[in-house]
Amino acid sequence: MEHLGKTSVVFDYTSFLGASCSKKWTFLEAMSTFAPIFSLAWKNTIKETISVEDRLWDQAMKSLSANRSDESNIVTLLQLAQTEGIEELKLVMPYELEAEQLEKVRSKINVEISSLSQDELMIKF
Repeated sequence: MEHLGKTSVVFDYTSFLGASCSKKWTFLEAMSTFAPIFSLAWKNTIKETISVEDRLWDQAMKSLSANRSDESNIVTLLQLAQTEGIEELKLVMPYELEAEQLEKVRSKINVEISSLSQDELMIKF
């Protein structure tokens, strides 16, 4: 979604955790392991047709892992969001993060994090 020229995206981490456990390989992912240039050409062709929110989701499905800590996943997610040019990210969590967890994220990537509710964070780059 666009807000006055800013790219703002909502990412539901709860949905990601559920989806990552049942993820199946796509044709493109299978081809990418055997012929990486195929993946690059295909992605460049379809990049303009996919929303920034969908691109972030796709990248998260490839880069984040339910086996890694939430802090590590969030840092990776924020790096992906920056790469996509996202300026604001509303992160919906399955639970409230502790202050220590938020500080770990802030120490690894320079962002402004504010709580919208117990399980929602607004992150500004």
